[in-house]
Amino acid sequence: MGESMMNNLRKAVAIAWKDSKIYYFSAPTVMMGLLFPVLMFLTFWIGRDLSVYEALPGLAALTAFFSGSSIGVTTLALERTKGTFDTQLAMPVSLLVIVLGKTIASFLYGFTITIIPVGILALLSQSRIASPILFLVSITFSALASAGLGLVLSATARHVHEAMTPLNIIRIPMMFISGLFTPITNLPSFLQGIAYIMPLTHTVSSLQYAILGQWNMETFLASVGVLALYAVLFLIIAAKRLGKSLEKG
Repeated sequence: MGESMMNNLRKAVAIAWKDSKIYYFSAPTVMMGLLFPVLMFLTFWIGRDLSVYEALPGLAALTAFFSGSSIGVTTLALERTKGTFDTQLAMPVSLLVIVLGKTIASFLYGFTITIIPVGILALLSQSRIASPILFLVSITFSALASAGLGLVLSATARHVHEAMTPLNIIRIPMMFISGLFTPITNLPSFLQGIAYIMPLTHTVSSLQYAILGQWNMETFLASVGVLALYAVLFLIIAAKRLGKSLEKG
């Protein structure tokens, strides 16, 4: 059983490496990856009475969430549009392994695109991240959960716009009730309940502790645990949705 798991993991890594070479290392994708964090930071920072240091959790949360969820949506839909996804189906791998490979690739992209600009801004502003290790842990699980969410919504899509539309319908409202722009306690009670079941809320919470030292370790561990649970659930749901989509032709 252990050997089978390692074999499946190697196959997933091979799929992730293939996706990274074909899609993520291309000039347009790299350019988007460089510009996106800057635009996210300006959107979050301009007009608010925040220092660069205080804005770092927001920058990290938005970048990990949007980059991790967007890139997988694009690649899977493009492969199905072009018909190249059929090549992967011909391989001796399960749909769960295929989805895992694409999740790993999306995670690596989201993780890298997040830590580089945050690290640069922290150095330029001479800001001290409270716990660099916990920051990396938070970004890891945030990027995994975001990648999984993107794949869940793109699993049945045959064109990019079919996946991006529902993804944006979910992501944009999530930004405003996740504690990014206003404390969750200031929201109406029914929105507070919704906020606490959203992955972005737990990304924000864990990053506020890792970067600023806000809240406490128990809150951090709970948030990371929720993100890990979402990452696993999204992986399973994406594989099932993809399987049902293929059965329908």
